[in-house]
Amino acid sequence: MTCRGKNSLHELEKGKNYAEVDTLNVHQAGLDLSDDLFPNGINFSRLTLLNATNNEITRIGRRGFDKTRHVQFLYLSNNKIAHAQPDPFQSLEKLELLEMDDALDGNGEDKADMLRNFFKSKNNFIHLSKIELNKNRLDEILPKTFCGVQGLKRLELSNNRLQSFNFARSCLGELKALMLAGNLIQKIPADIWDFLPSVSSLDVSNNPLNCDCETVRLVRDDDVVFINQAETKCASPPEVEGKSIFELRKDYCSTARNPTGKSSFFQFIVLFVIAVGILFAYKKYRERLSHMSSAPVGYTNLQHEQAVEPEFV
Repeated sequence: MTCRGKNSLHELEKGKNYAEVDTLNVHQAGLDLSDDLFPNGINFSRLTLLNATNNEITRIGRRGFDKTRHVQFLYLSNNKIAHAQPDPFQSLEKLELLEMDDALDGNGEDKADMLRNFFKSKNNFIHLSKIELNKNRLDEILPKTFCGVQGLKRLELSNNRLQSFNFARSCLGELKALMLAGNLIQKIPADIWDFLPSVSSLDVSNNPLNCDCETVRLVRDDDVVFINQAETKCASPPEVEGKSIFELRKDYCSTARNPTGKSSFFQFIVLFVIAVGILFAYKKYRERLSHMSSAPVGYTNLQHEQAVEPEFV
C-alpha cells in the first residue's frame, strides 16, 4: 500500500480494515514521527514493513511508532531528522533492519547525541541485525552508541566524516560486517580484532590510509575479507600514495624500500657512531689517568746522585 502527499495518512478511511496490509510506503507526507503516525480507529496490526523515505521528517519519538509494533523493516532515509525524543524505537521489538541513509540533520555533536538516544533503550533490539547510517556527515560516533543493540550483525557507516574506529570494547562482539568506506580514517588500530572479534568483512576503501608497516601487516595477516580492495588506497607515505595497500610488494617493509625502515636504519647508524665516540673518549680518559698516576712523586724518582746522604760524625 502506498500513500503520497501531505496528510495522506490522516485521510485514510476510518472503519476500513487495514489489518491485512503488511507493507506501507509513505512519501512526501511531511510526517511528524513524534506524534501518532495514524489517526485513531486505523488499524495496521500486521504491518511489517514501513517505508517513510523522502518525507522531510524532522522529529521522531516513541509515540510515532506505538501503532506499528510489528514492523520488522523500517526505512527512514532521505529525511532531515534533527530532534529525537528519548528511546524512540522502544516499541519496535521485532525490528530487523533500520535504514537511515542521509536522514540526519544538525551539527556533528547533535547527531552523535541523537544516535545514542536512538539505541539507549529498554528495547534490547535482539532481532535488529542491520543498521544503515550512510551519508549522514557524521563526525563522530560515541563509543557506547551501539552497545544496546544485541542482535547487530552488519553496521554501515560509509560516506561520513569519521576519523577513527571509536567503538567501546565488548559492545560489538557479534558484529560480522562493518562498512566504513568514504570516511577520513587514516589508521586502522592494531587491536581492532580485540573489540571487533567476530568481524569477517570490513570495508575501509576510499579512506586516506597511512600505509605504515603495522597497517600493511594487519590487512595481510588476518582472516578478514576486505571489501573493495582496489579502492583501498594509500594516502601516505608519499612513496606509495595512490596505490592499493593490497598491491604493495612483499618486501615493502624492508629497510631498503620502506621509509620507516630507512629512518630506523639511519637512526641505528647515528646511535652506533655516538656509542663508538663515547667509548673512544672514555678510553682516552682512562689512558690520561694512567699517565698521570705514573708522574714523579716525593723521593721515589730522585736520581741516586741527587739523593741526600746521611752524615755521620
